[in-house]
Amino acid sequence: MRKWMTCMVFGLLTGACTPELQLATEPPYSPAWCSAALALGNRADYLFEVARCHMRGVAGFPKDDARIDFYLNEAARRGHVQAGAELAARGQPVPDDDLRREAVARQEAERNRQAIIAASRPRVYQVRPAAPGVVNRPATPVVTTPTFRNQQENRSTSTRRNCTNNVCRTETTTCVNGRCTTQVTN
Repeated sequence: MRKWMTCMVFGLLTGACTPELQLATEPPYSPAWCSAALALGNRADYLFEVARCHMRGVAGFPKDDARIDFYLNEAARRGHVQAGAELAARGQPVPDDDLRREAVARQEAERNRQAIIAASRPRVYQVRPAAPGVVNRPATPVVTTPTFRNQQENRSTSTRRNCTNNVCRTETTTCVNGRCTTQVTN
């Protein structure tokens, strides 16, 4: 009686008693529970339970071998291992789990599509607000072109001004024949 009241109160609030709620509140393999599993029948575990309802001969679910084989076959195609084992025990061929692989491929394609969408969005960089009284100035690198003194020496120099919390420093990097040194001055 309490389950019926729960379903009725929920039905008044949402407009109907959903199959998920019936599966949660009804005793297993009752006619209402089997009907709810049938209503949710696009998943392997629910299809397997509908086949078991037919095997048990629950009211409204006749013991028909063709229906039992159909629901076991559909559950096995969606990757339910017990359904495949039950089919084999009944002497029926076990189908390939093509629907499960197709669902996995669809999920992978959607995941890839979402990754491409995320990668193609422009990145938005946020500047953190500075402490009161401190001005944030963006560091603007000043890069000079390499200077060559003679043929045997390969020298390049780059200068960058870096300001943080009103403290500015000049970083000068000099590279001679692949060996670089950095000098920091205030």
